[in-house]
Amino acid sequence: MIAGVFGVMWTLWGASGLDEPAALIVRLVGIVIGVGLVAGSIRAVRRFPGTPGSGSLFSDTRYRIIVVAEVVAIAAGGIVLNATGNPQYVCPWVALVVGIHFLVFGRIFWAGFALLGAVLVGAAVLGTALGLVTGDGGIVIATTALITAAAMFASGGRTLISTAEARV
Repeated sequence: MIAGVFGVMWTLWGASGLDEPAALIVRLVGIVIGVGLVAGSIRAVRRFPGTPGSGSLFSDTRYRIIVVAEVVAIAAGGIVLNATGNPQYVCPWVALVVGIHFLVFGRIFWAGFALLGAVLVGAAVLGTALGLVTGDGGIVIATTALITAAAMFASGGRTLISTAEARV
C-alpha cells in the first residue's frame, strides 16, 4: 500500500516537470498503477493475514529513529535548497534521503529494501547531473521523480507477487 501511495505522489511530482499533454498522461497512468497496487494490497491483506504475533516494522524503535532522521534531513535540505535559489534540486534531495533510508532499512530489516534504495540514490544522482548539464529544472524533477515512482511501483508489485506466490 505504501509503495502505491508514494508511487502516485512521486508520479504527480514528476509530471510537474513535463509539458502537457505528457504530464496529464503520466499523472493518469501513475494514479491507475497506484490504485491498482493499493487495491491489490488490501486484497492480499484480507486473503493472507499475518501470522499471530508477527511484529510490525512500524513498532520497531530503529524504524522510528530512521524515519525521524529522514524527515529532519528532508526538511533541512529543502530549506537550504530553497533559500539558496535551487528549488529544482529539492526533488533529488528528497529521493537521495529516501534512498539512503531504504539502504539502511536493507541492512537492518530486509535486504530487498537495498535495491529500492540504490535505485532512488541513482535517480537523485542522474536528476542532479542532468540539471547541472542542461540547466533545466523540469528535467531534474521529471527524471528524478518518475524514476523514483517507477521504482516504488515495481517494488510494490514485486512484493504483491511474491506474497501471493509464497501463500500458494
